[in-house]
Amino acid sequence: MNALVPLLLALAAQDPAPPAEAAATEPAAREEDPIPEKVHATPEGDQLPTVSIRTEGNGDKDEEYRQNGVLYMVKVTPERGVPYYLMDTDGNGKFNRDDVAEHVAPVYWTIYEWD
Repeated sequence: MNALVPLLLALAAQDPAPPAEAAATEPAAREEDPIPEKVHATPEGDQLPTVSIRTEGNGDKDEEYRQNGVLYMVKVTPERGVPYYLMDTDGNGKFNRDDVAEHVAPVYWTIYEWD
């Protein structure tokens, strides 16, 4: 402990570099480089998904999403009701409705109770 006190006093006695010297050691401020213009990649072939919208006879609206000519998702918006999605998640051509598990819940009825 006694040896630590002189060391701390010696460190405290050292004068840090004045701010003028610190500024002289930093590189000079450079001109701001102009921001380059955005470069938009041009899509080659059928890379972007295409959306076909059609209305059925009963008023339902179907939006078919295709990429490279392959149908991968359909959004069905009923005339009355909540929109839902049919998606080909496996790539096998069969469409799955993922939101069914969120809305279906078992119904429990109390038929009879006793003590």
